[in-house]
Amino acid sequence: MLRPLWVTLIYLAFIILGVAAPFAFSLGYVWVDTFTPQNVVQSIITQIPVSMIMAVLALGSYFMLDRRSPPPVSWQLVLVLLFAAWVTITTAAFAVVPASAWEKWDWAVKTLLFSAFIPFIIRSRVQIEAFLQIYVFSLAVHVVPVGLKTILSGGGYGRSLGIVHGNSGMAEGSMLAAVALMMLPILLFLRQHTLLVPKNSWTSLIYIGFAVITVTCAIGTYARTGMIGMAVVGIALWLRSRHKLLFGVIGVGALLGVMAFTTDAWNSRMSTVATFQSENSAFGRVLIWRWTLGFVAERPMGGGFQAFEINEIRYPSPPGSEQPEIVERGRAFHSIYFEILGEHGWPGLALFLGLVLTSFLNFHRVARWARRTEGMEWLRDLAYALEVSLVTLLACGAFIGIGFQPMLYYMFALSTCLAHQMHRLRQADTVTRQVAGAGAKALAVRSRGRDGGSLIPPPVGAKRS
Repeated sequence: MLRPLWVTLIYLAFIILGVAAPFAFSLGYVWVDTFTPQNVVQSIITQIPVSMIMAVLALGSYFMLDRRSPPPVSWQLVLVLLFAAWVTITTAAFAVVPASAWEKWDWAVKTLLFSAFIPFIIRSRVQIEAFLQIYVFSLAVHVVPVGLKTILSGGGYGRSLGIVHGNSGMAEGSMLAAVALMMLPILLFLRQHTLLVPKNSWTSLIYIGFAVITVTCAIGTYARTGMIGMAVVGIALWLRSRHKLLFGVIGVGALLGVMAFTTDAWNSRMSTVATFQSENSAFGRVLIWRWTLGFVAERPMGGGFQAFEINEIRYPSPPGSEQPEIVERGRAFHSIYFEILGEHGWPGLALFLGLVLTSFLNFHRVARWARRTEGMEWLRDLAYALEVSLVTLLACGAFIGIGFQPMLYYMFALSTCLAHQMHRLRQADTVTRQVAGAGAKALAVRSRGRDGGSLIPPPVGAKRS
């Protein structure tokens, strides 16, 4: 009874806050999109289109109340809009399973368009942090229960440990592990640079505990993607650390702790990464990727959303065995890159990789400028944190089909927000310098007048009195 009431009150709180600060409607949309209250509780929330209502409020409030300082058109905005147009074309013209394609198109295009909208509403340090705080604590609802259950009783492959059930979204182990590890750099940044949460020893411990839980969550899913993600995020954080020796010692200690904490079942599952041909789940990925390359060789424009539904994967019989080969149909792509390639062809993959490239360029430019500018340590560290988060998602995404999940496009959008923030700060600094220079000149002129000197220069050749 209390959970539905609490969730309903949170939803209403975003609406009330949005009346005073219109960008809060967009934060509400992020909360709905991430927390998915309609899947968590049974209340009035499940009877109304909560996502659509919040999206309409976010767009309407911006255009009617909040259209100030719009950001310049960026390459990333152009690429996102082109990508949205292209996936619409592939769905309309090239889809091999039209009904399923349009169903996925409905939510995938919303993800793309909202990511294009984010830089228009997230325009300051406080708004950027508010976005991050809402996002990570919305994800916490899915991550924390799994992490705590793993600490208390151990995890397990295929076990439903979270608050949502099934085999998709946050209920799917590999995706949950990737998202949990993506959060780790952001939590470390918020612990050090938060403005919205009071900074003291207690909040610092909360962020550290939350960071530990993200790792235990990834372990508890028993997903091999989690092991890959832990390696990537660990190495990336070490490379970005200014205290590499200390971080290395902590990392080795954490690794030893993981080895002591994990069970034989976890270790046995992780060992199949090296022997993937003997394990159908891992070997099936290789076979579907091979099928995808053959598919786009014949259909370079892709087969539209859900094109995998027409595939047919054959597992060869072991050598010397009389067992018949196993045939599996409609196996998912299990990779961002093969998902986009199979569904939207080489043009779609090129547009997606363009978004990845422009995001990393944005992070690099922002970090380089902030590193040379006094007082911009927060911007530098945020650029580094989001860069590590994106690297972790892209590495994990090589083995899971999250090509149109919001977390990727939030990272793309935030890279643009940081680039625009850098542009605004540079403009403000230039204006400040110009005003200071003009003030100094005016002061010098007035000073010469008070000292008895003429403010009008004497004629050429005249003697000064």
